[in-house]
Amino acid sequence: MSMGKTCIGCGKPMGGVLGAYGVKLFYGDVCLTCNKKLSPIPNSQFLTPTQIKDVISGRVSADEVEVSTTFGGPSDAHSKHSSTVEEIRQYKELLDEGIITQEEFDSVKKRLMNI
Repeated sequence: MSMGKTCIGCGKPMGGVLGAYGVKLFYGDVCLTCNKKLSPIPNSQFLTPTQIKDVISGRVSADEVEVSTTFGGPSDAHSKHSSTVEEIRQYKELLDEGIITQEEFDSVKKRLMNI
């Protein structure tokens, strides 16, 4: 049973006696270790959970990450809908893995659906 927040980068618990303090990003919180790996990336607070995991795991170097500071930029309605659905699916996976809470998932889903 998970108590408190978990890092969306490495998944370890944050806060309390044994955990580390977290850093708030647009998509969630990361631990100080993950933040140290993300902080050299300009606008790192806008990385998606998948991008964060890729950088933390070393699959992608910090220099190769493309940071999007525009959310829902100009595009046709179908591709925007498809990318929104895919992003919600990614967050559902994070919810199912226990990386984010139901409250965090609901909040992100509402934001993505412009509710």
